[in-house]
Amino acid sequence: MASSTYTYDISKLSKLAGISTRTIRYYGELRLLPATDRGPGGRRLYSDDALERLRFIARLKHLGLTLGEIGELNSSFVSGATPAMLQQLEQLLAVRTAQVSERIAELNQLLDELNHYRQRISDKTN
Repeated sequence: MASSTYTYDISKLSKLAGISTRTIRYYGELRLLPATDRGPGGRRLYSDDALERLRFIARLKHLGLTLGEIGELNSSFVSGATPAMLQQLEQLLAVRTAQVSERIAELNQLLDELNHYRQRISDKTN
């Protein structure tokens, strides 16, 4: 993610990212998304990097990672340990993949049971 000099206030960033200003502030409190600078009146200002980071956070959340896990990845990235962050991300995604696979197996079993009971009901009513 290349650094940018262009800045957005929190309202503009919120609109561009499609998330609330409250969420942006919360991510700031968690140190997931620090403000780049402060503008007039102390308003938070963010760079293009912040918009990319918000998109990255959204993708990771969609994949099932927690904000705590995302924070750990962020700490590795900020400290300049990109290879370590990528390795950590791979490990987290491997765990998540196993969890999803297990859940799919459980849902397939449930689907089989539902179809079995529906068939039994159908056999009794015909």
